[in-house]
Amino acid sequence: MLLETILAQGRHSGFQTAIVDDRGEITFSQLRAAGSIMLGHIKRCRRQTDRLGILIPQSAGCAIAFLAARLSNRVPVMLNFLLKPVELVDICRDAQLELVVSITHFKEHNEALQKAGFEVLLMDQLSFRRIPWPRRSPARKPEDVAVILYTSGTSAAPKGVILTNHNLDSNAHASIAHAKFNQQMTFLGVLPMFHALGLMATCLVPLSLGCKVVYVTRFSPSAVVEAIRKHQVQVMVAVPTMYAVLAHSKAVAREALSSVKYAISGGEPLPVSLIDEYQNRFGIPLLEGFGLTETSPMVSFNVPWAWRRGSVGKPIAGVNIKLTTDTGKEAMQGEEGELSIRGPNIMKGYYNRPQETAAVLTADGWFSTGDVARQDADGFLYITGRKKDLIIMGGEKIVPAQIEEVLRQFPGVVLAAVIGVKDPQRGEAPVAFIQWSGDLPSKPSPQELRAFVCQSLAAYKAPREFYYVDTMPLTPTGKISKRHLFPPTPTACGAHP
Repeated sequence: MLLETILAQGRHSGFQTAIVDDRGEITFSQLRAAGSIMLGHIKRCRRQTDRLGILIPQSAGCAIAFLAARLSNRVPVMLNFLLKPVELVDICRDAQLELVVSITHFKEHNEALQKAGFEVLLMDQLSFRRIPWPRRSPARKPEDVAVILYTSGTSAAPKGVILTNHNLDSNAHASIAHAKFNQQMTFLGVLPMFHALGLMATCLVPLSLGCKVVYVTRFSPSAVVEAIRKHQVQVMVAVPTMYAVLAHSKAVAREALSSVKYAISGGEPLPVSLIDEYQNRFGIPLLEGFGLTETSPMVSFNVPWAWRRGSVGKPIAGVNIKLTTDTGKEAMQGEEGELSIRGPNIMKGYYNRPQETAAVLTADGWFSTGDVARQDADGFLYITGRKKDLIIMGGEKIVPAQIEEVLRQFPGVVLAAVIGVKDPQRGEAPVAFIQWSGDLPSKPSPQELRAFVCQSLAAYKAPREFYYVDTMPLTPTGKISKRHLFPPTPTACGAHP
């Protein structure tokens, strides 16, 4: 299993660098020893339960805490440090935690947790003098729970996703084979490990392979460029928002990313316009992938030798997909349908939510994603929208993602989001929210935006109203949080009848 594989790296590749972060670097041997020491500190805590909260940014400390949790036969619950303290407390209660490993930087969060009755162990205040290494790792089965990750909650309250050892092991091995990753590669970690993609792609995959991971705790173009240059990073995994920042930064030279062979994008839809912009700027293709927390997370992703613009690549080994039309029939080649997935990567379920688990998991193992997709003749998958996001106006179905893609092509539009609002005559109607670039002073009128949409789409798909927002509400993983968009009181750019 992955834990044993990572521990074995401490014996076979002990002097090789495992992790580089803001505090320095550690070898695989030091990682193994630190996990053992941390295990001792955990065992001396007052609260001893089978779950352990981890509130640490992407770093060696987070990897060590995760390793120690698994060594102590506890289930790590990766906590979102970007939440408000009250939100974090709610999640800790939902996960039935008693002990949280944190750092002093999160003072406000730690105080809120302690006030709510949780024990907080501050990792950066602990002594890491050597403690005897346990003779054996705890026995574990493939079906045992390995981690609980909370969904980002873009359209509903976050839910705890239960992933097993088999989920993580199978997804890591299939992803490595799909991408042909090898031990000589260096990975860049800019995603937090409470994000399923961050945990899998920038921790479990590289460390089990014996690769070096360079963690950038606070994302910025300068920090990313310096890490890539200094360590000759070959694999970068980030969300589209981060790639957009790099593409728009005048301080990033074209050759700054020359060592990167894999620029993998996930977490949210990747605009086709950004793919073109990024490749023109840096000469590197953005390799879009698709996955969810519930799928451990990888389902499919493009690779440098086989990628298609606008697609999310081909499914990885062992992952089966099914597309179902509104009539309940399986979609034909190239036809859109709701995407369902079955394979060893599918979650065990939502923590303490049997009804919500039953709503998305069938008895024969198919997970309903709620996404609308199509697949071409060569097996490339294209995500075209969200079934739950569909706007039904006067019997016509409108896909918000389609309108958003068009609006993002308007010069000066940084981000666009479309939602459906109630309409007394037509049932629902689309409304658009626009984040405008500060580099362009004059903003377009609603009529101009509507006319632009109508150049590419049917007139009924054009938003009824347009609003400017100073900043788009984002989840900690970089997705637009549509549940926080309406009804706010944004600066209106005008309503169009």
